[in-house]
Amino acid sequence: MNTRGRSVIALLALLLTAVSVAQPRILVREWDTRERLYRGEQGDLPLMLMLRVHEFSPGHRDIYSLNGAYRRGDSRTWVPVVGLHDTDGWVLYRFDNPAPGRELLDFAYEGSRFWDSIAYYRGLTGWSERFEVNHDGAGIWRDEEDTAPLRLYNPDLSVYRQYSFLHLADGDRQKELDLTAFDMPTAGNEVLDWREEEHGLVVLLSYRHPSRPYALGMCGAGDESGLVRLRLDTQWRLLDWRTLTLDSCLSNQISERTTTSDGDYRYRVQDSDGHWRTWLLDQETLDWQPVDDDDA
Repeated sequence: MNTRGRSVIALLALLLTAVSVAQPRILVREWDTRERLYRGEQGDLPLMLMLRVHEFSPGHRDIYSLNGAYRRGDSRTWVPVVGLHDTDGWVLYRFDNPAPGRELLDFAYEGSRFWDSIAYYRGLTGWSERFEVNHDGAGIWRDEEDTAPLRLYNPDLSVYRQYSFLHLADGDRQKELDLTAFDMPTAGNEVLDWREEEHGLVVLLSYRHPSRPYALGMCGAGDESGLVRLRLDTQWRLLDWRTLTLDSCLSNQISERTTTSDGDYRYRVQDSDGHWRTWLLDQETLDWQPVDDDDA
């Protein structure tokens, strides 16, 4: 290859590099944490609990077993406990015999119904200590001879936590937006497209998540889905946002999508009364507007 040809290739590579550098990087980042440290009081004694998620129940996403340990008063010794996080809060046990604790950790008890199994785990016997805490962070501690009130300084009992953020990066500039602030779930979010405009940035996202955490209940197998459009200024500060709900088992709503001859998306959405509305999503503006079916 002659010198001129190499120069042209080098120039093209430089231009492509410049374009790629100038483009912001926009994506959804999602992760979860499964361990938490809690502080509180058992009667007049300071209490510290370190808890970890062990296993999720077979029927409910918000019910899971816990293992960990506590430290009480001036003691530096960690005492092992096992327990359950459910819709009523926590129940934690200290067992001298590990068999009941293993049954709870692995959800090994096979009750005839799911909620009967949860009641069984809450009523285990043979423990030497039992901690019961409600979702207000208050409860009671028991051993074989005594009781004492419990209070947690942080009443959020969710040891399992999920996070979903919109991550924006451009050179040395970075920012993350918590997507739950836009009524989006903590998992199942996705960037569909984005556009740079004079005012800043438009980002189109989608979400999809199960309707309810209890898989065996009404809408347990259903989904909630939709679109979210964010407008940010040149400093990536929020200007406004809007949501279009597409499918919702909870609201008895369904949708269907087709593509127009111009490459835009047409969404027909049926509400709980059986009425249809049509929305046209413009691929240039990443915005949707209501239209008549004949106009779409």
